[in-house]
Amino acid sequence: MGGWRWALADVSASNFIAPVEPESPAASDLIRGVLWGILWLIWQCVRLPVLLLLVVLEPLVSFVLSAAALLGVLTAFFWKLVGPPHFPFFLVLGISLGFEFALVLYHALLRLLGAKA
Repeated sequence: MGGWRWALADVSASNFIAPVEPESPAASDLIRGVLWGILWLIWQCVRLPVLLLLVVLEPLVSFVLSAAALLGVLTAFFWKLVGPPHFPFFLVLGISLGFEFALVLYHALLRLLGAKA
């Protein structure tokens, strides 16, 4: 009986573990390609409706933001010349330029969503 215990101790543990075949590169590439395809399809389903809405609203948004920026700048200079001495000139001018910056961001978003992948 003593020899039997020693025989089990000599057996390596690697014999009891089934070898695992590594995943083939072609299968992982296929899975990665399918996942990228699904993500691309989801992106197109989100991008196109948002782009269409922004394109339809673009003339109105451009007119409103440009008009607000122009009227703000003209108002700031008018009240700076003839208005009260404590008129917040730079605040009004900054808000007006912020409207123009918002328009620049709007057009950048249109360009980003309209880019072909």
